[in-house]
Amino acid sequence: MAQISNEYAEALFALALETGQVKEYSEALDIVLNLMNENPEYIDFLASPDIPKQERVGAIESAFGGSIPEMVVSFLCLLCDRGRIHTLRDCISDYKKLSDAADGVSTAEVISAVELTEKEKAALKSKLEALCGHRIELDCSADESLIGGVKVTVDGKVIDGSVKQKLHELKGAMYR
Repeated sequence: MAQISNEYAEALFALALETGQVKEYSEALDIVLNLMNENPEYIDFLASPDIPKQERVGAIESAFGGSIPEMVVSFLCLLCDRGRIHTLRDCISDYKKLSDAADGVSTAEVISAVELTEKEKAALKSKLEALCGHRIELDCSADESLIGGVKVTVDGKVIDGSVKQKLHELKGAMYR
């Protein structure tokens, strides 16, 4: 599924680059995502085989036509028509990653044992930007199983400073 959503996102991103509307498409996708989050049943409606395809595509056109770029509306209609509307969230996420990469921005997935404070987030962001040499956006979450510390994944690299990892390394050293 991830490959499918990535292919659709890449196609939309290529169109956005071609028309010089990367930011506009991104903003339109934010509008669509917000609507989907507010009305989760809308995706189920658009995916329902009990409703004729033409009616579902028409619902997209009437909901978004004129309010977001025509190519984004066509993209949504294509996903609906091809039975891929359930991949929409992944498509949007993949599009955002492509857009961020083109802007020289990376998203760092940060998992900590406890919720980070704003001050800690700012310090971590600053250190990661210095380390990577470009702008970083943080996607933070907490996982108590780490016991303590932080695990960061950015640009395909993992920096694991969690107590759980340190204990795992210590255990490995003890059994050599």
